[in-house]
Amino acid sequence: MIVYGSRGSDLALTQTRWVAERVKAATGEDYRVEVMVTTGDRIQDRPLSGIGVKGLFTKELEDALRSGAIDAAVHSLKDLPVEDPEGLTLGAIPAREDARDVLVTRGDVVADLAQPLDSLREGATVGTSSPRRARAALAARADLETRDIRGNVPTRADKARRGDYDAVLLAAAGLNRLDLDLDGLVTEHLPVDAFTPAPGQGALGVQCRAGDRRVLAALGAIHHEETARCVTAERAVLLGLGGGCSMPLGVLVDPVGDRYRLRAALFGGEPNAALREATLGEDPAAMAQALVERWRPLVGDPLRGRRVATARPDGERAGLTAAIAIAGAAVTSLAWTTTETIHVDRAALEAATERDALAFTSTRAVQRFVTACRGADLQPFDRPAFAVGAATAAELVQHGFVDVRPAHGRGGDALAAACAEAGVRRVGMPCAEDRHGGFEQRAEQEGLDVLALPVYRLLELARDAAQIPSALDAFLFTSPSAVAAWRDATDGRVDVRAIAIGATTSNALHGAGFEQVTSLPEPTPAALIDALSH
Repeated sequence: MIVYGSRGSDLALTQTRWVAERVKAATGEDYRVEVMVTTGDRIQDRPLSGIGVKGLFTKELEDALRSGAIDAAVHSLKDLPVEDPEGLTLGAIPAREDARDVLVTRGDVVADLAQPLDSLREGATVGTSSPRRARAALAARADLETRDIRGNVPTRADKARRGDYDAVLLAAAGLNRLDLDLDGLVTEHLPVDAFTPAPGQGALGVQCRAGDRRVLAALGAIHHEETARCVTAERAVLLGLGGGCSMPLGVLVDPVGDRYRLRAALFGGEPNAALREATLGEDPAAMAQALVERWRPLVGDPLRGRRVATARPDGERAGLTAAIAIAGAAVTSLAWTTTETIHVDRAALEAATERDALAFTSTRAVQRFVTACRGADLQPFDRPAFAVGAATAAELVQHGFVDVRPAHGRGGDALAAACAEAGVRRVGMPCAEDRHGGFEQRAEQEGLDVLALPVYRLLELARDAAQIPSALDAFLFTSPSAVAAWRDATDGRVDVRAIAIGATTSNALHGAGFEQVTSLPEPTPAALIDALSH
């Protein structure tokens, strides 16, 4: 007989019995469940992130394992510390459930039942105990008010039903496992690109004593190696960044054909900033390690006290702007331009998606094109997609493209060369209305047939020097057009330290008379933080 320890919540007991029944079916081992109360269960009057105790829902179970009072304990893997406690190990990670987050609300609270998050009233209250979910909700809609919520899954759903909150954020896996009666409630599975799940979310981890061969052998019967490989990589990111359960970090690794896709999001800064990344590869562990190396320089507020400004469409806080905000800098993102979506009819979208391949020169083109395709119920995600720059390639992976081919080099020439080398001839190019013609000119020389599909336009807004903070350590220039915008707003002021992304931007700054110019040939967070730290 195997004695399982479990918390007393409906979800914990359901998960424990689920594991126990499957082990019994596979091995014949009977079982008993011992219910235990953990520190997290006892403390109900404080937010989880503010309690300051490690292993809130695991310590008592781990102590019982060491003493021999129980033989195994089933945990939601996202709540389990990354490093094995002394003397204990994970005996099994079963096949993963749905890893996504879910928004739960009443039908009379939202105007559109198909898109509850988008149609919540302005200033709606959203309940969650997860800093990651709270930050993701604010990144999606800055007007929302996030409030801490405690209680088990049925209790939280009931709080939405009663109207204590306009909506609550929960894990899809818990709802699925409990098979709750959600009568009168509306659920929306939130997209991974906006709400990237916590490391290990949707998976279970079964702890046991490291030397208990009998239990290890029994648990091995339900172990799912592919799930284990994915969640181990996710948890390696959390460990590598030095975070715990309260770190606002999302990481999801999933198999895509014979490869793996890693999608990650890190939140932070004031106001909220979101840094996202996505890659495809063959080795999840190597992908996780590479992500840690890129993001580790951001951890620990290395830029605290630095004041930086930049100009981004709609004042967005993403990419490098998000990176320096998460690293602790006070970042002002000036909205000197705005993007406007161009309506594209279904026939035009179909004409582009039916080409041999798609080509993208910006993240915005990816975002607007994907939104248009989803609105028209088109699925172009298996088409070969060529991209200029790592950020555009990552955006494609983030949104679900599975055959992403980054161009080697920068600009339209590199993109056209990549398409020609791959042997494609008919290319669809979602783009800006006032696009640079470099790709199309080189494509014509390569004999490519390009169908341009404008999906957005960039509009200039009022530019006032008063919008620029009076005391700055640096201004981040991301393009020559940003240099021109600065000159328009400041009448040619050049007494600020300029950080330039790329050689053309650096040349534009020198041409405008700037003397303090730091050029970053590779626009990585580490390079930017290094430049701003000196």
